[in-house]
Amino acid sequence: MDSDNHLIEIKINSYDELVNLICGKDGRNKHDLREDYIFRGLSNIEYELIPSSLRKNNLNQLNINEFIESDYKLKVPINETEIKTNNLTYNPKHKSYDNTFIIPFDKYGKPFLDKNSDYSAPKNKLQIEKELYILIKFFYHADKSGLKVNAKGFSRYLLHHKSNEPYDEFVDSDILEIISLAQHYGLPTKALDWSYDYKVSLYFAVKDILVNSKSNDGVLWALNYKLIENQELNDPNYYVNLQIYRPEYNTNPNLNAQKGLFTYLERYVENYDRPLDKIISYELNQDLKDRPISSYYDSKITTIPTNITKNNNIFYKFIIPKEIKHEILKELYLDGYSEEYIFPGYDGVTKSVINRIKLNNLNNPITLKKNIILSVDWDINKVKSKEKLYEFINQDFEFEIDKIFIYQNDEIIGYFRGNEIIKDSPKNLWDKFGRYSGLSKDKFDKLFNNSNCFAIRINDFNIFNYSIKLCNFKFEHKFYYIEDNDDLKFLLNFN
Repeated sequence: MDSDNHLIEIKINSYDELVNLICGKDGRNKHDLREDYIFRGLSNIEYELIPSSLRKNNLNQLNINEFIESDYKLKVPINETEIKTNNLTYNPKHKSYDNTFIIPFDKYGKPFLDKNSDYSAPKNKLQIEKELYILIKFFYHADKSGLKVNAKGFSRYLLHHKSNEPYDEFVDSDILEIISLAQHYGLPTKALDWSYDYKVSLYFAVKDILVNSKSNDGVLWALNYKLIENQELNDPNYYVNLQIYRPEYNTNPNLNAQKGLFTYLERYVENYDRPLDKIISYELNQDLKDRPISSYYDSKITTIPTNITKNNNIFYKFIIPKEIKHEILKELYLDGYSEEYIFPGYDGVTKSVINRIKLNNLNNPITLKKNIILSVDWDINKVKSKEKLYEFINQDFEFEIDKIFIYQNDEIIGYFRGNEIIKDSPKNLWDKFGRYSGLSKDKFDKLFNNSNCFAIRINDFNIFNYSIKLCNFKFEHKFYYIEDNDDLKFLLNFN
């Protein structure tokens, strides 16, 4: 258990342990977190508390860019001094309400009118434009399809979309209703979704085990929302930036079942694109006088109320080892937290039928054996005469092994069974089997010095009457799985 007062990190070992921790029945936590906390489940420990509109891909580009056309012009207000300093082209008629001028930029922040310019748009202003553009597209397509979208108060943004005015920060509750819908159905927004029900969030932290056998450790976050919303003791000279929004459940059965709500940063200020826990940690280590200033509200901005300190428990971070994900998912299913509950409707029922079969297979696994082709430099006669009974190798196998096909001098000459593989230190394996390996001690030490070592017993040794010639086949590794190579499967008549 690691604790930094405001963020307590605990690695769990079982479903029961996690339940006891959350319910305050564990010695490490005496408070029932269900009273004051909301929860968010992440399937990969590397995922962070960053809203979808700010997440990046492997090329360090924002994922939201994929939702914006390359030729779309984002309208960003730039002051006249900055325009002149950077020699930007602008239209004097496109003057905004705050004496700035509207410059069109592409989604990467480059000015459309000055293609060779090194100037980039202020990233917070550009980000606002991107996010609102996504919401406007969502509104138009939903409205065109006859789906209910609360447009009250949204009309001014639609008018801005057709004019040369930029958008201001979007803070209206009606816009948050549209944000919550777009977020819930997969569009990138500034919101992070949470749940009052920790078991719902836990489901999302472990369900990936059904489709990814190489799943990573997961995380269940808990955020003390009541501590943040209690602003009675907050300094009135500061504006609290972290907001919590509860959408209308009666219009959305999924949100109702998942007991969902959202957090968001109302204004994008310094470090807004960092993970929420790191933003708060950074702020708690600063003096109040160093907080960013918002000219819009004529007050300083604080992410959380100023009466909160590092001594308050703000976050719990429960780390869920990948090895127990399937056990947790089984317990959740037994508690009724399966797809037909979390996704009400026929689609949820269908998913539940399919996923229960997958989960049953995970809890009762059928051993999958594979066949390999192994490159050797043996004297075959020593194997036939029983002088060589073991083959040493320094690479582990991901699967249980059935047949091991012998590759020598560009040909597959036979096979033996891989049903007896012993892992041990090089010294112990040499002491036990070295005299049956066909190797000298010096050669063995050279090959297996300070490395993993495996001894494969050569059982059911068979030599083909006619060897199989492999043309242009190169061994980059000691062995290959036959099933992963279509040419080898064909040559060896595998289905």
